[in-house]
Amino acid sequence: MIGLIIWLTLSPISVFAEITVSGFGTLGGAVSDQDFIYQRYIDGGGTLNPDSLIGLQLDANLSDAWRVTLQGTFAPATDDENVWKPTLTWAFLSWRPSNDLLLRAGKLRLPLLLYSANSDVGITFDFARLPTEVYSLLPTTDVTGLSFSKTWLDGDREWTLEGYLGRANTEWRYYLHEGIEPDFPAGSLFLGFEMDMVGLVASLRNGENLYRIGLHRADATADYGPLPQTFHFVSILPGMGYYQVADGMPGPGLPKVDTLEIYVATLGAEIALPRNFRLVGEYGRRRISNATMGPDTSAAYLALLKDAGRWTPYVYWAYIRSSQDALNLAEALNDNRVPDSIPGAAAINASQRAGSDLLSPFDQQSLAVGTSFNLSPTSKIKVEWNHTRTGRLSSFVDAPTGEDSGGRQINVFSLSYNLAF
Repeated sequence: MIGLIIWLTLSPISVFAEITVSGFGTLGGAVSDQDFIYQRYIDGGGTLNPDSLIGLQLDANLSDAWRVTLQGTFAPATDDENVWKPTLTWAFLSWRPSNDLLLRAGKLRLPLLLYSANSDVGITFDFARLPTEVYSLLPTTDVTGLSFSKTWLDGDREWTLEGYLGRANTEWRYYLHEGIEPDFPAGSLFLGFEMDMVGLVASLRNGENLYRIGLHRADATADYGPLPQTFHFVSILPGMGYYQVADGMPGPGLPKVDTLEIYVATLGAEIALPRNFRLVGEYGRRRISNATMGPDTSAAYLALLKDAGRWTPYVYWAYIRSSQDALNLAEALNDNRVPDSIPGAAAINASQRAGSDLLSPFDQQSLAVGTSFNLSPTSKIKVEWNHTRTGRLSSFVDAPTGEDSGGRQINVFSLSYNLAF
């Protein structure tokens, strides 16, 4: 990213363009009161990984209508728990033929949720950590393709329609308490996906109030190859058997799909209330229409914030829950065991837990209390306490071998410093 900025600055384009370079960063730490890992990194030892990053952005105004934008970050990798990587997050050309129409081409940020576009720039919002339950609905926030934004003014009201289409390459993380060798070993597992995406978002801004609704579709193809559509139960004896989760297991075979068809619907609102209170809420519904390999999930949060000078205290409640059918199947797999007297019982029982983990079940809710404090117009400090309870199962919890992710209580304390420059 730095090389691109230097090249653009020194290239002939800089003679004709007005170039602006800016930056942002967050140094954020989180620690829990548990010894197991929550949300990839957080445990009782503390970590800087979930929130910390640094970014640079270049904007080159080629004319009144044409503009080039580049943005890159250096942050924890999406496909490895132990390394940081540079990522080119934005790289697009924009054309504004009129004040009410904007067209873009290149690598773009998805208009998925209220804070999706600026989720890396912590100084632009007051939450210490955006509610994971909702902001995990899609494993990517970027797409390479085309987008448009059309605006209509109606008195004090501003209507906006945004649309996009493109492709994204991303990774889905799974955590397997027990493995299915050789393809799915125990521990963290990252499956790469190529996603063809299209979406439409409508919003209304009326004074300080904002309302949004969106519908998105992604056709996801795994680098691994076709994925199971469902797991069939194979009976050994009356009342005893196993779910076939791999082709090598005896059974009728795994029905598979080449592409997962994913639909995401979103609703969001930010409403100004008397006495400098703000109410913010978002809801997302994710559905995979052609397979049970992947969570059929609903998620939402509701937050109340108070602007009090340089302080903005807040409280929010959030939840995420897979559909009843998806949870039932994941729990049935997780709890299914065959007696040790059955040949190959150890491998069969391990495969059942691994199959449950591959379904990515979610059932949890969180209550968070926190505040941000404006040190200056370009810097903030944030602190938050978050209490999470898991229900039947939750894929955000890396439970130790032989234990379950359900029935957990987790307290997470977060502190961050956010800067723009």
